[in-house]
Amino acid sequence: MSRRLAGYAAEIERYLQGALIMQREDLDEDKLAAGARREVGAFQSLKGDEGTAAGASHRRSTLSGGPRAAAPVHSAKPASAPIMVYTATLAGFQPEEEEDWKRRGGGGRGERGGRGAGRQAGAGRPARAAYQARAVAARAGYAAGAQPAVFKVMPNPPSTKEAASRLLNYIGRREDEKGEKHDIEIFNEDGQVLATGAARKAFLETFCETFEPPLENTNFIEVGFELAGDVTEPDLSEALNRAFGSKSFVYARDGRIVEVYAHTDERAGPLAKVLAGGRENSRSKALDKIEARLCETMAASGVAATAEVTAAVGHERKAKYFLQKFIRAHRQVRHANGEPVRGMKNPAKAAASVYEQWRPQLSGRERRNAYHLLFSARAGTDSNAVMAAARAVLEERAPGYKFVLAHHKDTKHVHIHAMVQARSADGERLKFYKPDLVAWRETFAEKARENGIAMVATRRMDHAMTRPFTKEHAGAYSRAKRDPRYQVSAKTIERVEAKRQRRIDQQALVVNGDAIATAWQKTVTAMRAVGVVGQALTAAESIGNTIRQLQRHRAVEGPARPAAQRGADQPAQTSFLSHPGMRELNALIGDLDMAQTPLEMRRQMARVNQAFDNMRETLPPAQQAPFEQYREEVNGKMHDRLARLQFERQQQRRGGGSGGEPIPEREGRGRDLPARDDPRQPETPRAGAGQTKAKHDADKQKTREAEELNRKSQRSNENDYER
Repeated sequence: MSRRLAGYAAEIERYLQGALIMQREDLDEDKLAAGARREVGAFQSLKGDEGTAAGASHRRSTLSGGPRAAAPVHSAKPASAPIMVYTATLAGFQPEEEEDWKRRGGGGRGERGGRGAGRQAGAGRPARAAYQARAVAARAGYAAGAQPAVFKVMPNPPSTKEAASRLLNYIGRREDEKGEKHDIEIFNEDGQVLATGAARKAFLETFCETFEPPLENTNFIEVGFELAGDVTEPDLSEALNRAFGSKSFVYARDGRIVEVYAHTDERAGPLAKVLAGGRENSRSKALDKIEARLCETMAASGVAATAEVTAAVGHERKAKYFLQKFIRAHRQVRHANGEPVRGMKNPAKAAASVYEQWRPQLSGRERRNAYHLLFSARAGTDSNAVMAAARAVLEERAPGYKFVLAHHKDTKHVHIHAMVQARSADGERLKFYKPDLVAWRETFAEKARENGIAMVATRRMDHAMTRPFTKEHAGAYSRAKRDPRYQVSAKTIERVEAKRQRRIDQQALVVNGDAIATAWQKTVTAMRAVGVVGQALTAAESIGNTIRQLQRHRAVEGPARPAAQRGADQPAQTSFLSHPGMRELNALIGDLDMAQTPLEMRRQMARVNQAFDNMRETLPPAQQAPFEQYREEVNGKMHDRLARLQFERQQQRRGGGSGGEPIPEREGRGRDLPARDDPRQPETPRAGAGQTKAKHDADKQKTREAEELNRKSQRSNENDYER
């Protein structure tokens, strides 16, 4: 078959498949609309008694046997008022562009595309109308009190068997009130409980059968060069860049010995086997070829040297470890451009920073072997119903994929965690692009409604809400409050606080305010058409009017307004951590570790407190109290370090060196420390022996109480976030 005929055949096959899919979607939508229209009459007859118990019982008796409740596997539950509003609005929605499309002549032929163009336009109309109907009905259900569906794909994918084992252990183990971990119930795709360790191990073996081996795209080698003569640093850098080409590398020089850790196109696995078994025992000449090529390229640059490959690694985790080991083993490590690597005092952080700079240049990408999913509902929702809805979603959206489900009860919200294969036994891969996420969320809301939960799949833009924050943002925000040395960006702070305070996204409001308000107006029109009255209709109208008013105010005043002009819809910034002066203050706090004597420490403490004073004058009154508490914590840690320095100086004067046991921080704080109001105040004379012993015992008791309180607060902070 010629290439042209093959193209025609492929085009015809795609058209036939698309027609079949569209026909099947039309049938499903017709069934949904037919079932919903049968409920409109019952809903319209109840529009006057929404708040009465008799009306509620009548609604339950009317809708309990409807077609939407007769789902397989799941038991039918009574429908609530938000579900009835959603169903009625979905049935009574009429797309406005239907008449416009008919007036434009859409039907048999398109104006320019002929019969085929008209057919394609007609095929897209039902899907577009169904999407609009679901969006309008979801907004109506939300106005009536339904909760939005929350479905997430977690960012820590298990790509190896070890990662899947750790995730399974995380899903199946929880902490009790005493902080001790114990096994919880895990359900597999067949509904069986994996109660024992042997059952979970057996499931993991079958679960990982579809896992693909890791890609060997992170190949690194370590090469040692011995220079034949004196070479300047610029000439050496130029020769190394020519030898390794565009590959990333770092190097360290000690006289005529140069060590290089570089990325390579060679497969590191076979090279590592040759090095482990000895060159004399291998027939492979790969190492000799690599060394000869490097020496020849460097000689062309005017640098004579001998090369020897000393190590090879082909796994990302090991590559990071060997890079960290390389940085730790040398005093000064330089980048390919000759600049020194920063942060050599902390090899782990330095290696992580270098590897992140290399990551965009590394070829290939590890494919996911499994997904970690999260189904969430509001506090107080029936967890068994949420579990049934999550199972129904996986059975419908991921048929043939193995998965496990577990309910984590140690959080306020209802959290159902799932681990599902990314590739089925038939080789089909599970993908989560943006349209897939929308479809999964809509399916979750649908299955939740079938199980009696008032849930709809709304969009964030429907409410002009700010973006959600991740667990990394929450962890960084929490650490920044506990530890003054930990720096966090102002964007992270703003994102966390904006979402927790349920602020409106100003930029989205200015740009899309009219579109959002128009969408809510269409929702109100559709609700009135089916006879929805009462609080649900009032709430929908209020949301649309508020969005439009706020959009007008923001458009006039601009995105940034002074705190005094902010309205109740957007509260002022409540955290001092986003203040511009925090960058300078954190830098001064970080320099405290450089102080080696009590005098240097006192001077640095004076600078820090001066920065605190300057920053306090520019803070609003609402931030003064938390700012003073933060300052007290920082001063406490500074006095602890000052006490250690004074004790070390005292030991040196006595000639004790490091033989004695160091005194606790809070005990040393009360011996010879200046007052906190003025760190430069001279030391006070010591008290008598009896008073010193009594004060020592009192400080020790306070230390024990403080440590116990810190342990309790730390445990509470760690349990605040769902991991």
